[in-house]
Amino acid sequence: MYESILRFSTELATKICLRAEKGEFRDLDVMADEILKDCKETSREILKEIIQHMNEGLRKDKQARKEMGLVIKEKDRPRSLLTAIGQIDFARDYFFDKENASYVSVLDQMLGIAKYERIGASVSAGLVTQATDTSYAKSANIVTGGQVSRQTVHNQIRNIETPEIEIETKKRDVKELHLHADEDHAHMQKPNKEKGKQGKIIPLVTVTEGTEEESKGRNRTINPVHFSDEQFDTKRLWKSVEGFICKHYEPCKLNKIYIHGDGGPWIQGGLSDLPQTVHVMDGFHFHKELRKISRILPHRHVRVALTNAVKYDNKERADEYIQDILGEDSLTEKDAENIRKFAIYLMGNWKEIRRRLTEEGIPGSCTEGLISSVLSERFSRDPLGWSEKNLGKLVMARIYRKNGGRIAKKHFRKGDEVKEKYSEYADRFIEENIKGAVDFSMFEAERPILDVASGTQMKIRGIGMTRNILIN
Repeated sequence: MYESILRFSTELATKICLRAEKGEFRDLDVMADEILKDCKETSREILKEIIQHMNEGLRKDKQARKEMGLVIKEKDRPRSLLTAIGQIDFARDYFFDKENASYVSVLDQMLGIAKYERIGASVSAGLVTQATDTSYAKSANIVTGGQVSRQTVHNQIRNIETPEIEIETKKRDVKELHLHADEDHAHMQKPNKEKGKQGKIIPLVTVTEGTEEESKGRNRTINPVHFSDEQFDTKRLWKSVEGFICKHYEPCKLNKIYIHGDGGPWIQGGLSDLPQTVHVMDGFHFHKELRKISRILPHRHVRVALTNAVKYDNKERADEYIQDILGEDSLTEKDAENIRKFAIYLMGNWKEIRRRLTEEGIPGSCTEGLISSVLSERFSRDPLGWSEKNLGKLVMARIYRKNGGRIAKKHFRKGDEVKEKYSEYADRFIEENIKGAVDFSMFEAERPILDVASGTQMKIRGIGMTRNILIN
């Protein structure tokens, strides 16, 4: 095996030197691509050689097979696996396990390859990582060069175990937290391609320690951490947020936990068990609703009148003013209905709106910006149709990445984990056949001449190419 690996390495070095001799280094990008292809090809050959060596070792180890109750059923059964360096085609023996009365490929389990698995976990991680930002088709093209289909990317998303947010062991000491809660609306696939729209609300809560100035006229949130739920369950979402706050921060040091939202019922019920919780109306949503009403009656200065009523905590004045404008003769039925809806919204969120308008030190809300960058950019901005399971999985994967996490092979469950008896044998096999068995003296033997671009080597090849002329 080691002689073969040395030969592969030598051939790779020779190939690279020949490329240099031909002048391919004049285009660095092309050269980099070609060398990468050569390295991947050589790496695949090396891996196949190692797998073959392991298979032959298992086949020859009759004593170990007897102890494990394994009988060879079929030799050199082929298998393929798409890995980070490309597709590897190899062969391994198939056994009958007398103890469990089942057929097994021991080498697959020694190598950590799940039953029926055709794509390596690292490739799966790459496909899902790309799919959090771009379409399934583009993800397949970026990661595998189009070797897999969109359906394969879809399947890998379903296989991911939802990553959990990593929490620092040391609790942070802050006086205030600002939580921004809002939702995105994704279009769902309808069964049997039924016509019409069907939507799904994706809740999002972002925990921050406030905002700070990043540049003139531009602020950024401090230490933002995003939360959602795979089943879009808002109760479970708030439980996750509450657990994070209790584990990540010193609860006794927290004076206030501000929740910025649009007054939705699921937002109003958030963190009700924490006494520091204070709800604040999101400024964007309030002023948006107020502008709608003011446009109906521009001559009445609706925005100024209602804003002043809220600031001075005069509910009666606000109610009288709304009843007064409802008596305008120019109102249509639709306009009147919109004003009545706004009145319900205003009175139902009076404290939260007043807190936004009067309390100093409360940073501006950025719920819409967070929804746009965290969710809408991928899930609702384009005319896409999602399946509910894949939507939940991909939402959590995207949020995990937004929180600074890296999707890796550990996040993909294996349907056929290495069994303990085979794992023990694998450890012993590696100990006896790999560790300490490499004879590095092979590299000290007569070294092949790799400097094929030297003057001497070019002369020798020139003589070889003209040998027929010299002989004649």
